Amino acid sequence: MKKKLLFGLFLSIAIVFTSYGQQLENPGFEDWEDAGTVIDEPVNWSSIKTSDNETLNPFAPVVWGKCDTAHSGSYSIKLFNVGAMSIIAAGTLTNGRVHSELNPENGYVFTDTSDPRWNTPLTLRPDSLVGWFKYYPQGNDVARVKALIHTGFAKIPENGTFSNWIALANFISEPVVVDTWTRFSVPFSYYNSETPEYILLVLNSGDSTISVEGSIALYDDIELIYNSGGIQEKQKGDINIYSWYNTVVVDWMVQNFNENPDLKIYDLSGRLVLTDHILPNQKNIIHVNIPKGIYICEIQGTSWVYTQKLFIQ
Repeated sequence: MKKKLLFGLFLSIAIVFTSYGQQLENPGFEDWEDAGTVIDEPVNWSSIKTSDNETLNPFAPVVWGKCDTAHSGSYSIKLFNVGAMSIIAAGTLTNGRVHSELNPENGYVFTDTSDPRWNTPLTLRPDSLVGWFKYYPQGNDVARVKALIHTGFAKIPENGTFSNWIALANFISEPVVVDTWTRFSVPFSYYNSETPEYILLVLNSGDSTISVEGSIALYDDIELIYNSGGIQEKQKGDINIYSWYNTVVVDWMVQNFNENPDLKIYDLSGRLVLTDHILPNQKNIIHVNIPKGIYICEIQGTSWVYTQKLFIQ
């Protein structure tokens, strides 16, 4: 279950304020509670048996568990992919709430702004998301962690507008066994300068709707990183990205700058669909073979990041 409704002092520390800025609730999965299911859930986190579809919840498999193999403290979260009703249910944990349907393609996690059990307020702008994981994949499966900073209602994946998205961090593991605690770190790509209201996370042990049965992921010590001299947003006047049918053009000029970064293009589910090397102070023409639609382009330097929406015709 998402979170207990607490009052007084406990309510005042629903989000921990430390010298490192606002942090997630129960990031080390040390605290657990009876969520009314066949197995406890970590406090402030939820999974598919406490989704918003009470009709389907009794039939949903258990895809998470308390694990006493921890990076620190006593426990971590264990997620695992389970075959159920001719589909594979990916191990899933979120600090929001799961929306479930019979067709897994229509499922998502979301921030419910009307119910504090299913949202996590955030008003600061962290630079990156870090954590520790182990992974035991089947086939070419991968583990995923996504963190979305936003205003108002939001969901992952988003199949419509994302006008209220502020930043996204997206970690995708390699399809290999990771049997020692390994740190991951991914930057937040900021799309605008708006003030955040919420942060939505989803942790998975498999690759979305193509997860492989039997893959197992362990996560622990999820943390938001704040750097006073952190990554800055590059001004749009320095970079121009546009498309023409199956061609993407990156035209950019940076004074006295010799860094040669990559262009990365993500779909709206956060999947990296294209990476290409680009050169500064000239027009880069990149031929693409991806479906028509809206994408997120990202160019990241050592001290700045530039992101924009792009429509591929």
